[in-house]
Amino acid sequence: MTLLVSCQDTIEVDLPPTQERLVIDAVMRIPDTDTFLVEAYLKLSKTTDYYADSIPKVNDALVSLTTSNQTYTLQAEENGFYSTVLPRKELTQGPVSLAIEYEEEFYSATTQFVNAVPIDQVEQGDGSLFAGDETEVIITYTDAPNQTNYYLFDLDKGQYLTSEDTFYQNQQFSFSFFYEDLKPNDTLNIELLGVNKAFSDFMTVTINQSGQASGNPFVPAPSVIRGNIVNETNDAHYPIGYFSISQVYTASIIIE
Repeated sequence: MTLLVSCQDTIEVDLPPTQERLVIDAVMRIPDTDTFLVEAYLKLSKTTDYYADSIPKVNDALVSLTTSNQTYTLQAEENGFYSTVLPRKELTQGPVSLAIEYEEEFYSATTQFVNAVPIDQVEQGDGSLFAGDETEVIITYTDAPNQTNYYLFDLDKGQYLTSEDTFYQNQQFSFSFFYEDLKPNDTLNIELLGVNKAFSDFMTVTINQSGQASGNPFVPAPSVIRGNIVNETNDAHYPIGYFSISQVYTASIIIE
């Protein structure tokens, strides 16, 4: 009789240390409402080693937004969040500049508001992919006419998708997205953001490299992708992340 004995040991690969960088999640989503005031917010953290148990939050930076009329200081909250309330028109009319001062380094970026379009319909389909147990969700929207548009979909559950209207300009368009591990009565909150070409390209590469496993598009990918935020003090010590201001439309669906 032959006795086969197997043991399983945990092996940790000694990865080379990476340079610590500031992570700036500054995708500001402006809801399509009639309110006079809106909240502008962002999140700051730092990169860490692959095996780290937690992500270091940054709570002691100086953060501000400058519009064509005024400079607004964002107040630090818990867990690396910074926010302020300001008139909607300050974010939606003209360029807006972001300034961050942290550990004697100065970071900056400038962007402009991008309009979006409403989500016409979100419905559950009965299609599947490879495993056969995925949940199909069909999203329908109508492209804004007479211009080239770029859209970013936050599909919930850490899933993102970009789309350019090259093949459906001025038309209604539908696409299917397949989710794993959804259960009956689960709720999906889907957001459609208007973005410019530069941010669309950035997110497309980031999504492809990350595999969407983290649920956070601003974690370091296999090769770091530089966004539109620069380190004015030391260009080589550039941050990870992006600064954008987008109109956002939201729709929800409860899975059957």
